[in-house]
Amino acid sequence: MEDSLNRSLPVSFGQTALSALEGTCEPNADYWRLFLESGPTELAPNLDTRCGIVGLGSGFLPVTVNEGGDDNSYPCSLLTQYVRYPLGEMRLLKGGLTRLAAWAALKGLGALLEVGHIDRVVQWNSWLLSTNLLPPLSCAVLHATTETLLRGFPRHAVLVKNIHGWDGTGLPELFLQAGYSLFPSRKIYFFEGKAGRFLARSNVRQDLAALQKLRKYEQVEHHEFSGEDVPRIVRLYEMLYLEKHSRLNPMYTPLFVKKALEKRLLEFRGLRHTSGRIDAVFACFRRGGVLATPFVGYDTALGHEPGFYRLLVAMLLKRVAEEGMLLNYSSGAGDFKRRRGGEGCIEFNAIYTRHLPLERRLPFLVLEHCANQFGRRFLSGSTV
Repeated sequence: MEDSLNRSLPVSFGQTALSALEGTCEPNADYWRLFLESGPTELAPNLDTRCGIVGLGSGFLPVTVNEGGDDNSYPCSLLTQYVRYPLGEMRLLKGGLTRLAAWAALKGLGALLEVGHIDRVVQWNSWLLSTNLLPPLSCAVLHATTETLLRGFPRHAVLVKNIHGWDGTGLPELFLQAGYSLFPSRKIYFFEGKAGRFLARSNVRQDLAALQKLRKYEQVEHHEFSGEDVPRIVRLYEMLYLEKHSRLNPMYTPLFVKKALEKRLLEFRGLRHTSGRIDAVFACFRRGGVLATPFVGYDTALGHEPGFYRLLVAMLLKRVAEEGMLLNYSSGAGDFKRRRGGEGCIEFNAIYTRHLPLERRLPFLVLEHCANQFGRRFLSGSTV
């Protein structure tokens, strides 16, 4: 296998990519087939990118080719991740002068990155999710995939998101040895279900007890949702991710949710009111023995009772422990997750730019400096 990887790997798009997926052993093939068939903007209008695959024997890695766009969501835009999204969070900073200084610095950085075409990247292992779960990765696969994309897209930087060293596999070092640079991205949290020690935490026990005491809601498994629930599920996600947080999060459409439910591309669970209305929901993306939760929503108009977020987390952690899974629970709500046993680590974007001319590398060098000098320091002491 490694000898064959020394040669160019096949990269394909459109119908060719769809044909190549026939007979693949990749368990998430149906998920990526939906993006190839429908096109990403039909599934989320702010995921404006070109979808394809890199073939790996009987498997594949998803590929997206990005050129930029003012409203693109962060799964396919570094400019959104490092500048536009933080600008939207300025309201959380205390002190007018601090906020003004941060705003000015981000605007200046954003102008430089945009002029330098920071979003002209080809991204592999890109599932167009907030958390892209990597398969076990050998040096041979890493080098062969990188070389293939460098030949096919010589004007693009090569990007792999969601790199971390929590599991002790040395993945960040592997990318550094392959010539990539590491850009601190965010602080993420893990729950190890095989040990299940987090179930003994007082906060988790209280949440599970509250879940059992619910009288006006019942827990809903994936197979208990119907097509009639789709508009409500989409609306719950919009209320939380788009209206409460940011419209730079992926704007998933009813088509995406409908197909994800029908084909079990994501695994949905939720809480249904006695009236029949879904009021809280989450969905997991599964890859091997790891779960991520790219989709969460609840009715924010109902106030803090009955505490939908902690109830959904209780449902999730119980399932993670029952199945002995590893939960990559992404970023945000750091104090909440730590009090429930979440273990944090810094996550990186790995970016290869050595083949680019200096004027194209310069914005990446500036971003790397800023991310490592300021971002890493903030994330290392972060409680978010």
